[in-house]
Amino acid sequence: MWHDGPLMVLGGGPGHPGGATVEDVPRVDDPPAPARPAAPAGPAGPRLAHEPALDGLRGLAVAAVVAFHLGHLTGGFLGVDLFFVLSGYLITSLLLVEHGGGGRIDLGRFWSRRARRLLPALFLLLVGVAVLIFRFTPAGERPGLRGDALSTLGYVANWHALFDKLGYWDMFAQPSPLDHMWSLAIEEQFYLVWPLVVVGLLALARRRSRPGTRSGLGARTVAGVALAGAAASFVVLAVTFVPDDTNRAYFATDSRVGPTLLGAALAAVTVSRRRRGAGTAGAVGDGVPPVTGGRGPTRTTPARLAAGTAALVALVVGFVVVDGTASAYYRGGLVAFALAAVVLIHLVTGGRGGVLARLLAWRPLAALGVISYGVYLWHWPAIVYLVPARARIDGWALDALRVAVTLACAVVSYLAVERPIRRGALRGRPVRLALVGSVAVTAVAVVAGTAGTSRPPTVTVAGVSSEVPQAAGALAEREGDAGNPYRYYPAAIPEGAPRILLVGDSGPMFLVPALAAEAQRAGAVVASDSQFGCTPLAPEGVARWGDRIVETEPCHDQRRAGWADLVEQFDPDVVVYYLAAISGLTDVKLDGDWVGDCDAAYDGYLVEALEGDLDVLTGTGAQVLLATSPLAPIAGINATGPDAVVCRADTYRVIAGDRSDTAVIDMAGVVAAGAGEDHIGMFGDPVHLSPEGAAYVAAWMVPEALTALSS
Repeated sequence: MWHDGPLMVLGGGPGHPGGATVEDVPRVDDPPAPARPAAPAGPAGPRLAHEPALDGLRGLAVAAVVAFHLGHLTGGFLGVDLFFVLSGYLITSLLLVEHGGGGRIDLGRFWSRRARRLLPALFLLLVGVAVLIFRFTPAGERPGLRGDALSTLGYVANWHALFDKLGYWDMFAQPSPLDHMWSLAIEEQFYLVWPLVVVGLLALARRRSRPGTRSGLGARTVAGVALAGAAASFVVLAVTFVPDDTNRAYFATDSRVGPTLLGAALAAVTVSRRRRGAGTAGAVGDGVPPVTGGRGPTRTTPARLAAGTAALVALVVGFVVVDGTASAYYRGGLVAFALAAVVLIHLVTGGRGGVLARLLAWRPLAALGVISYGVYLWHWPAIVYLVPARARIDGWALDALRVAVTLACAVVSYLAVERPIRRGALRGRPVRLALVGSVAVTAVAVVAGTAGTSRPPTVTVAGVSSEVPQAAGALAEREGDAGNPYRYYPAAIPEGAPRILLVGDSGPMFLVPALAAEAQRAGAVVASDSQFGCTPLAPEGVARWGDRIVETEPCHDQRRAGWADLVEQFDPDVVVYYLAAISGLTDVKLDGDWVGDCDAAYDGYLVEALEGDLDVLTGTGAQVLLATSPLAPIAGINATGPDAVVCRADTYRVIAGDRSDTAVIDMAGVVAAGAGEDHIGMFGDPVHLSPEGAAYVAAWMVPEALTALSS
């Protein structure tokens, strides 16, 4: 869908399984660290114990995100926020444990580990996506994806999404396969800045502490700053939320870092308490028990079990019911969800988890958590490119295929790239050369993959400035109506020839060349008018594409006035009314609510709007044929698209049942039949017919129109 939500989305999407994992912690299978100058003897630095329950939480989070993007889980986008909390907790734990072990934090080594963890899989994804874009994205749309790819490579995708403005034609374009990368950008920005903050706070605490005092002051300072930062971020989220445009609140780093900082605060509080509990006195850098798993199992009391169960239930309920476009999420809902995540993490780590920890450590769920970074990277490109038109299956079978492809890509990424590099496949000078070379190769692949022809020029018609299909503009100019590139009027009308008028939104512009040629062969004549930017599908001229808004002035009277003039001038015998399908991908505003096909209020509106159009189109006695919207590739991006197309067809039948001058013709069925031979070839972009698809439809539509005329 549009949104990612959100995104992603439509809505996006989702977040960052690339955050810290227990595998980031030194383990017995890690390569030895580079030699360092000898340090005074002392206790070995504490390490984080492996917590399988956290693997399970990552698996739960990424499963929710994937289900959300498949259209099956309304609040699944909250998996992003669960990832945020986990990353804040684990990253801060790593920093504080390292400081507690030796009195210092090696920032170079920390950032090196983050790069080894995140970059190789990202480079692989971007090269793969560049190939997919070049192979499957229409040439005219490829340049528009270059900014998405380069901002992903530079970890500023969230700001790119925030400031990227969409036009009307973007609603008919293939979704970007990188729409979900905004959250990884927020993660990386946190990884760059937060360690510096922690180092500064610990240095400040060291200067303020008295010799011989306990060592928890630095951790308490970090906890206090993290809590204050989280509170400020949640306030920014609430204040910047605007119902009609959630971009600022949803994508900006300052408004989305709240859950991450809550996780950081939990880590700092945990370290502080355990240092006090250790009872050791000395400098800030004294060794302390590890943050997780270092004090042995703690008895799971009924109160702990009840609290943990309530927190887990709260997360699951949030996945099911929370709406990412509603104010409740931005003004308190996210705070509640993040706090529930903090409670659950606290209660299932450090040997406290009991039955809940064992539940979350369920092997399949934990295994999914281990590869969650790759799953997150690859799931959205799989959804974007594995559409019914290409996969030749639909529904749950298609979703199963998308999940299978995602898991296969994630496993290959993990086994062939991520794990070997984390375990030391490249070190020293080779790793630096590999980094520079990988960035260069990835950038070249991105630029090459997004190369393509420029989009058509921008023109202004009826106050709407937008891009015009080159074929439609050339047709209008050839036929002597260059003043309106959206209208086709024949140069001559043979005496007695049946007259067919094709009207609708942008769809007729791509069908009329073939329809006019087919009609001429049948001894008929065609005129056409596309109401570009003035579709009856948008009641108030406001549509939502992902988390971004496309606005045009409401123009229903304008549309009908233009059609009334054309009807009077052309005097059609038959009118074919065709609306291209964007169902299931774009919400529209109606009486303050976001609605779409299959929504009762919207379906009622559409009946009324089309009735008004039909009154105009039948003004000279013409018969109107409502052509059902075909299931275009973009409508199959998630589970709601096919259902929405069916609902629109049902709305047409309701209208035709009440009017003797109106009938329904099954264009959707005809396109589906053609799709059996070459579905991809039926469409020139994710919504509009290709020349071959238009010829296929025209060969059917002209006889249908002539049959309606004779009946």
